[in-house]
Amino acid sequence: MKRKIILLLTALLATLALAGCGTFTCDMCGKEKSGKSYSVTILDEKATICEDCHDGINAIKDAFK
Repeated sequence: MKRKIILLLTALLATLALAGCGTFTCDMCGKEKSGKSYSVTILDEKATICEDCHDGINAIKDAFK
C-alpha cells in the first residue's frame, strides 16, 4: 500500500512538472504562447514577449540603421 501511494505521488509530481512548462502570456500581443520567451525593457518597464513580437521589434530596429 505504501508503495502504491509513493508511485501515485511520483506520477502526480511528474504530471504537474510537465504541465506547467513553457507557457506564458506575451505582454505585447496578449496571446498565450509556448516556447521561447524574451525579457525586454520598454520605457523602463520589464516585459515578457514572444518570439514573433521580438522578431518584429528587431525588424523595426534594423529599418532605422
